Amino acid sequence: MNLRNNWNAKDFCDRRQHTNILSSLAAGDSLPLLLKLFARSQFSIPPGVRDELQAGLDKGRNYLQPIFHAIAARQIEVMPLSSDEETALQGYPQRLNLGERQAIALAQSRNALLLSNDRRALRYCQEQHIRTVNLVEILRLLWTRHLISQGEVRILVAKLEQVENLVLAQAQRRAISAPRRQN
Repeated sequence: MNLRNNWNAKDFCDRRQHTNILSSLAAGDSLPLLLKLFARSQFSIPPGVRDELQAGLDKGRNYLQPIFHAIAARQIEVMPLSSDEETALQGYPQRLNLGERQAIALAQSRNALLLSNDRRALRYCQEQHIRTVNLVEILRLLWTRHLISQGEVRILVAKLEQVENLVLAQAQRRAISAPRRQN
């Protein structure tokens, strides 16, 4: 998904078991929280991510429907890749799926922020100096930015575990609820 402005970002994608951060938060009925968290930003997703989401919807994952409502309402834009971005896909690791590679191409060429939960994608982005945010960081931001309480984040995580089969390590749980840093 692409973000602009506040975060100077464009592309937000998470790849965990062929899902993305959008689908994870939609599964937790929390897509509006993500949109509110980055209210001053423009979100966009590449066509490959939209196609993956559509495939999930076609398989009966009806919790994905709010994503398509957000696309129709222009809260999320499906961003086609330029010819240069399409060419860049050839140089990305083939072990990453097409949606991930497209998202990385958008993030890299447009100096955008990539949201991902896929370790391989995150590692590749780190090597390429592409800025990223993962689901754990988003969950933490939801309470540190006062959009929901820590307790509500724990409830959201429980729902993601149930609906999306999300598995968080103890270290990730601690990272989500770590005390706020004092300035």
